[in-house]
Amino acid sequence: MYCAFGHYSAAGTPQPSMAGTSKLVRVVGGKEQASVQARALDPGELVRALAAAEPWAERALLQAEMPHVERLLTRMLGFCAELDDLTQEVFIRAFARITELREPESLRAWLSSIAVFVAREAIRRKRRRRWLVFLPAETRPEQPAAAASFEARAALRVFYEVLDGFSADERIAFTLRFVEGLELTEVADVCQVSLATIKRRLKRASDEFYLRGRARAELVEWFEEGSRWRRIES
Repeated sequence: MYCAFGHYSAAGTPQPSMAGTSKLVRVVGGKEQASVQARALDPGELVRALAAAEPWAERALLQAEMPHVERLLTRMLGFCAELDDLTQEVFIRAFARITELREPESLRAWLSSIAVFVAREAIRRKRRRRWLVFLPAETRPEQPAAAASFEARAALRVFYEVLDGFSADERIAFTLRFVEGLELTEVADVCQVSLATIKRRLKRASDEFYLRGRARAELVEWFEEGSRWRRIES
């Protein structure tokens, strides 16, 4: 099989932009922000308070987990014009379904699973309606010049273009494993499938990326250098 080595973030992996602040972000702040931060966020207490629709708990969850959710969505989708709305959708679903969470200590993993489902829906909508688009270069989140050269940004754009040819499930597994850097067991958990299923998806996606990626001039160095991708016999 083909296995990824290294993460693209050092060369300009897309980062969530805070320029378009969502309605949910706006509720985090004001006079109560300090008191929310000061609370000892015991997972059990937080989940019980969320189930009771306590405003402080909703603020606390947004403050603690919104960056994580935005990062996951960005890793899975690339430069996404609807990132703000999709992030909001994750938390709307979480607030509505919080009573389904049986293990408060698994709150972040549970949120990640919701983000996976939201991302999968977005990918499938894109294929039907071209709903999801890459942002024009001038509106993309800025990266430090030293960390993201013109060539690196071009490679990143092509990387996500290649992923557009994957099935939604394989793309999500691939990006969670090789871009976000989750362990295999973590990928299986957030995707709510078996470890064997994730391994099969990753094998297919890795093989497909190797074939498609080598055909794109912007990604040639990824394979020639061997630092990002190398061939491993399965």
